Amino acid sequence: MSGQRPSLFAADDDLDLSRFTPKSEPETPSVSLETVQRISEENGFPSRAPKSGAAARPLPPKRSFLSKSGRTVLLNARITQRAHDRFHEIVEAERLRYESGEIMHRATLGEIVERALAALEREIGQEAKTK
Repeated sequence: MSGQRPSLFAADDDLDLSRFTPKSEPETPSVSLETVQRISEENGFPSRAPKSGAAARPLPPKRSFLSKSGRTVLLNARITQRAHDRFHEIVEAERLRYESGEIMHRATLGEIVERALAALEREIGQEAKTK
């Protein structure tokens, strides 16, 4: 090379690109698929493709939980560890009620929050009436 970069603004005729030609053959011989598989398995990289010719199990259809409940707004709050534990104890109790058949649907975290808010509103309403 001449030791100097070509100008971006020079005419195309000034650049000599004749030494750049497409390759006609691969530089290295290709390796057989069996060799690649053997080496990869020996080194702990097994194939992730199913080994049998059986068709893969179809994935279950995606279920959209947000559209069923209508709960689409995120509520994020800092609470004490005690409040966190109490909340999740309630969630676990509701899950056990569902699994025992006492209730017919599994309560979500959002539903538990809504029920807690309704209870707080009832409590505030009763305090206002007694004053």
